[in-house]
Amino acid sequence: MAISVLGTAVVNEPYWLYRMFMSIDYPVDNFVVFNNNGRGQITEQVDALKSVPHRYVKNVHVCHLPANVGCSGAWNLIIKCFMQSPHWLIVNHDVMFTPGFLEKLAKEAENEDVGVVHGDGGGWDIFLLKDWMVQKYGLFDENLYPAYCEDMDYGMRFIHDDVKRVLSVGVPYYHGAKTGSYEDGSQTWRSEPELAESIHIAHELNKTYLHAKWNEAWQGHVDGETYSNPFDNPSFPVCLTTYNLSFVRAKHLGF
Repeated sequence: MAISVLGTAVVNEPYWLYRMFMSIDYPVDNFVVFNNNGRGQITEQVDALKSVPHRYVKNVHVCHLPANVGCSGAWNLIIKCFMQSPHWLIVNHDVMFTPGFLEKLAKEAENEDVGVVHGDGGGWDIFLLKDWMVQKYGLFDENLYPAYCEDMDYGMRFIHDDVKRVLSVGVPYYHGAKTGSYEDGSQTWRSEPELAESIHIAHELNKTYLHAKWNEAWQGHVDGETYSNPFDNPSFPVCLTTYNLSFVRAKHLGF
């Protein structure tokens, strides 16, 4: 089967985006990029992707957002803009596929019982999410702006359920300049070091938010059980997402 949607978001340094795009070696119906730069700095470079011929990619879609909506926001847009898709393959822009990786991933996803296919080790730098997972567990929590912890939050929603996942495709891929390692990932702040402090502060605030949402046990650093429902409220379904404007504003990156 062809991959219905392969989506990514980019903030800066389009080199990584092009590297990932050119590494695709398996049929993709829709390749979609959300430009999260919000400052007009990479608009032309990202737009030019639409004119790059690619034998495996049927359609290329580029959307330039007027402001940075964060990682969760962009992931949700990938899903909502292709809501009829049976699945969404969401990928960090600084990933590069090795030959055969996408074919193996697509093969793993053919099992109807599988809800998520991860690139390696259950990581969320590459993951294919089925439509029935979104129906049951919802979209990504946009309070976790601008990035980090949105993946852990999603995992907390089905940690008490017997969701079948493929944790590793079994074929290596690059994240940053290295394979099999997160050490050279996070090219967004590595490419623009002045963002690093703000993003790292937001990361800590996001972890505190998850302490309240799922109990501190979500990190595995303390004893105890994670909550079965968000904020330990039995009336809240696991798919619940809210949007706390003041909390998000406090972490705004300025663009």
